[in-house]
Amino acid sequence: MRVLWICGLPRVVQEKALNGEDHGAHAAWSWILGHFPPPADIELHIGCFWPGGDRTKSFQFEEVTFHLVPCLKKGRALLLFQRDAHYFKELFAQIRPDIVHGWGTEDSFGLVARRLAPRRHVIGIQGLIHACYRHRPKTYRVPLMYLNESLTLRKARYIAAESQYALDCASSLATTAVKRLIEHPLRREFLAAAPSTGLAKTVLFVGNIQEGKGILDAIAAFSEAAVDEWRLHVIGRGPVPDEDRMARLVRDRGIGNRFRHSPVINVADLVQAMQESSVFILPTRVDTGPTSLKEALTLGLWPVCYDNSGPREYIHKYGFGSLAKDQDVNNLGVVLKRCLNEMPWNDESKRTALARQTREDFSRERAWEKLTAYYTSIVTSVVSR
Repeated sequence: MRVLWICGLPRVVQEKALNGEDHGAHAAWSWILGHFPPPADIELHIGCFWPGGDRTKSFQFEEVTFHLVPCLKKGRALLLFQRDAHYFKELFAQIRPDIVHGWGTEDSFGLVARRLAPRRHVIGIQGLIHACYRHRPKTYRVPLMYLNESLTLRKARYIAAESQYALDCASSLATTAVKRLIEHPLRREFLAAAPSTGLAKTVLFVGNIQEGKGILDAIAAFSEAAVDEWRLHVIGRGPVPDEDRMARLVRDRGIGNRFRHSPVINVADLVQAMQESSVFILPTRVDTGPTSLKEALTLGLWPVCYDNSGPREYIHKYGFGSLAKDQDVNNLGVVLKRCLNEMPWNDESKRTALARQTREDFSRERAWEKLTAYYTSIVTSVVSR
């Protein structure tokens, strides 16, 4: 089966396959990497926008053919992404894919997939602007993305959501689409790594340094809950004003000697950071299925999150972690303090069961088994008509 994915260029691919030259990569797209390599019966092509590029550039990476497609450097959102499918028409005609899968609705990936293949598309749901709109910065682009998402999902024929929460959110917008829950796989480095021993006195935060991910709440809760031997390690980056706010709060709370910030690290170092931690704190305002939370669970860290959206779903599903009252930073501190005192993660039977189940649920093999079955059912349905 020949499959075309439309998504952003993963940063690792830019670094390794393109010698680090800027071709538009701005995010990790870690779940995309978790699918590599594809099964032998899948010929996988991935099309990525290349803002300001001069011509389509194709190359191989881990048994996948990437295609960088030139597009406008700026202004795509102002046009409501209406020209975006046009950029991919030549590539689509060249590949002649059986299925086009657009990963997400925040940009135009889902819209492009739907327009290229009106009867043979899948729109992947990670995050939804409709779910997190009130927590997003009110730039000119966000309302345009909100409108584009509505228009894209209203006419969607097939949807694949990463979590039940994401599926439920999409269902209110895509009322006529066929929908499937297909978990994103984790990168093999996490699935192959030994879990944390649970002995380290480190609380870990991994995510964008911005209000929506709850970084300031995490720092405030830690400063109230943690005694002197505990450390807080923050991994992630964000706009300079947000990082400055984080640094000021660390100083104001007097925890500078117990605080470490790693703006960007590679996957091996991230695995090691999780292995050297015992608690994972992510007080996100809303999230569908945060990859970092799934990675932390797989490595045996005890999550502490607000009782909302995707984090609630995963903590309930695996019976591992603690939930604080939603958006209540004082309660977050109380819950974190109780966890640090009681260390509930030191239950070997729970940790063993967690490792076994998460490595199965988030495996590349499980994801492709479900994706291939879904793709096949779509192609068969179209052919039979």
